Amino acid sequence: MLTVGVEEELLLLEPRGTVRPVAAEVVRAVADPRVKPELMRFQVETSSGICTDMAELEDELVGLRRRVASAAREAGAQLVAIGAPWADEPGLDHVADDPRYRALAARLPEATATGGTCACHVHVGVDDRELAVHVAGRMRPWLPTILALGTSSPLGHGRDSGWSSTRFSRQLRWPTFRPPQVWASATDYDRTVDGLVRDGAAIDVRSVYFMARPSPRYPTLEVRVADTGLEAADAVLVAAVSRALVAVLVDDVRAGRPPEIVGDEQLDADLLSVAVRGRPPVRTSTPDDDGELETWSELAGRLLARIAPALGGDADLVASRLDRLAVVGTGADRQRRMLARTHDPAELVSAMAAATVSEPGPSEPDVPPGGAP
Repeated sequence: MLTVGVEEELLLLEPRGTVRPVAAEVVRAVADPRVKPELMRFQVETSSGICTDMAELEDELVGLRRRVASAAREAGAQLVAIGAPWADEPGLDHVADDPRYRALAARLPEATATGGTCACHVHVGVDDRELAVHVAGRMRPWLPTILALGTSSPLGHGRDSGWSSTRFSRQLRWPTFRPPQVWASATDYDRTVDGLVRDGAAIDVRSVYFMARPSPRYPTLEVRVADTGLEAADAVLVAAVSRALVAVLVDDVRAGRPPEIVGDEQLDADLLSVAVRGRPPVRTSTPDDDGELETWSELAGRLLARIAPALGGDADLVASRLDRLAVVGTGADRQRRMLARTHDPAELVSAMAAATVSEPGPSEPDVPPGGAP
């Protein structure tokens, strides 16, 4: 079984939803190397250990969220696990006092100003870099599916934005936020990355933000397309699915099977459909068809048919979490229901903060008839 680890970017908010730039204070209070500051002074990042068991991973993520939430409350903030700030547009004044982040802001000020978004980064152990490059390219057809499992930023300017992932729309301002290519070799990959840095699209290899990539720091394949999950259970589903997909794609590479090819236009359209509407479209021959969406049952069936051989002991967990998703919806769906229940910003932040540190559960008690949209 391949190893897995998860990095979660998390928001620090005022009780009424605007950002609270106290990340340095919170990180000092937690005093744990797994908790670090991020791009903006209202963000922290947690990093799990290297895990093989999903229950172990979930326990660690919940524990980290609770420790950071406690420190955040002491600093007058609420810890909220969603994909993007929703009550205000923070801007460059909130960039953390870090040389690398200041360099990013100087090189790409517009992208940085609308940064502060939060992603769930899943690291799957692949210690052969050549293999990791080949697997990254083969992840392309599955990126919309992973994003669909992990949309969690539907709100903007205090209201429903019309997007399921406003984070995705903001990330598009980074010139390297794009799907990976199908590279012929690690040398070919390095040539692409070096060219992006040389041309000014990134300041270094770490700021080449492919949605799946060989990690520039660890012997892993990093899947970084999903929003931070509202609940730790959301992150664990994304992690379990990502690990299984990487495992089957590793087998495909080693067996010499050809990659499934999806064109850039089709892939971009599918990703945009998910970011806006929450699910991939039913696949047609025309990439601009924005009609019928996959049902959750269809998505789950297609996904499980592909990853079942690699799920092993995760099979029941993934099946039950996919079933739960069909009932309670994604983090985006749940936030929309929170907004429907109250337009009081303080109550909304409180509900989000409670979900952030919640234990895994079967469903919400007030899901409307018919389940998730």
